[in-house]
Amino acid sequence: MSAPRVLVNGLRFAQPMSGVRRHAVEVYSRAARLLREDGGELVLLAPHGGLGYALPEVTLRQAPRSATGALRPWREARVLREATDELGPFALVHGGHLPLTPNRGTVRVHLQHDARRAGSAVGRSWMRAALREADSVVTVSRSTADELVRLGSPRRLAVVPNGGDHLPVHDPERSGRPFVLVPGHLEPRKDPLTAIRALAVDPHLPRLVFAGFEKGGMIFRMQREAARLGVLDRVRYAGPVPDDELAGLYARCSAVLLPSRLEGFGIPILEAVRAGAPLAVSAIPAHAEVAPPGTPRFDAGDPVDCARALAEALRQERAPAAVGSWDATAEALVEVWSSACCSFQAP
Repeated sequence: MSAPRVLVNGLRFAQPMSGVRRHAVEVYSRAARLLREDGGELVLLAPHGGLGYALPEVTLRQAPRSATGALRPWREARVLREATDELGPFALVHGGHLPLTPNRGTVRVHLQHDARRAGSAVGRSWMRAALREADSVVTVSRSTADELVRLGSPRRLAVVPNGGDHLPVHDPERSGRPFVLVPGHLEPRKDPLTAIRALAVDPHLPRLVFAGFEKGGMIFRMQREAARLGVLDRVRYAGPVPDDELAGLYARCSAVLLPSRLEGFGIPILEAVRAGAPLAVSAIPAHAEVAPPGTPRFDAGDPVDCARALAEALRQERAPAAVGSWDATAEALVEVWSSACCSFQAP
């Protein structure tokens, strides 16, 4: 049996670098190559206006119009349905946005990166619908899979972990002015305020360098809190940085701090491990699953416990270590697609 022709819903892939975009950048070109080797194809439906970055090996098609506004999910479903009819036939449609497109006769695979939508009634309703309607559900960690099982009973559920071998590896250089790297979007669920409050708990902690895209005016809130606590001069905002610069920050930092209250995986953990940077992480299920043994952990939202764990991390020394590869992630995802197609066709 030849590999399937797959349509990927990429209508929300034109965003600043995040776990979702990183997954898209690293996985779909590899998956497209694997499909093509066996006679298949990967077509990605990009938003109107394009992605803003390249995906080699992938057949890109732009949506004919934008899908925005309060009814965006339903508008996206319509755009995806129309694209499936126009560009098809496809054996399988893969996506991570809700609600699912109701095309009949096509296998539907739903990718759920995390369970953040479960925090609202509407989000829970959409997630339950996806779990019920998808022929196969994919997620990136066992902890997120457990959350999905509590929400519903997917027909087929596969855990396909993210890789972490995407950044260049620089020689460690810890001789400069000490700093703690806090990578990731600046948004409430990443909880940068707890990191800032930890500075006030322990005046001996080095400055924090936040590297990521700001959401919802978070920098203003962070600056206000830092000023209130008298630690404004110990906080720096690097903004979104390219991969080579981010790799340099991992090589030079004294430690990496991840204070998130909710994650589906935690790609920065693998980035830090591969760079040999000491880690302190919040004790949420995804971090517990991905972080290596001996990683200092703290109660999410607790600045005193965060300061303690960070001080412990700063006393540690770690050597660069191997992490999971994106090649393995792509191979596992293609296997999920092929298996779902075989099950769909079976009498």
